[in-house]
Amino acid sequence: MNSEAQIKALILSLRSLRKETRRIFYYQAAKQQLTETWVIALGALTTKNPSSLEELAHALRLGNSTTSGIVDRMVTEGLITKERDPLNKRKINIRPTAKGQQKYAATYADFWEKLAPVSEIDGAELTALLATQTELLKKLAGIKQ
Repeated sequence: MNSEAQIKALILSLRSLRKETRRIFYYQAAKQQLTETWVIALGALTTKNPSSLEELAHALRLGNSTTSGIVDRMVTEGLITKERDPLNKRKINIRPTAKGQQKYAATYADFWEKLAPVSEIDGAELTALLATQTELLKKLAGIKQ
């Protein structure tokens, strides 16, 4: 059985891992004059193009009004476009521009390049770590509020 100290150390280690990957990601996004949220939005729009405001808000896990403000700022920066759907005048289609797509691709390429040293970890160790993390996530997801 795992000790309470081991579980605490694991949780804190995962938190530190997330913090470090976010730090690296934030820096790569900033090099492209993007925010983390903008990169995530561009990624969501790249996989579902066009997207509605509601779909983008869901992908970002934000409310519609917050997402609307983000969309307006991204339009101003020339990263995305928004236009009325010709088949449904109440729906606004949001699409990444060529500039947005280029900045998104550059951010992710730089991010994964920075993470290249992680590939030096033995594959079997990574497989075991992933299995353990997957089991931990299942346990945490089962905890009722």
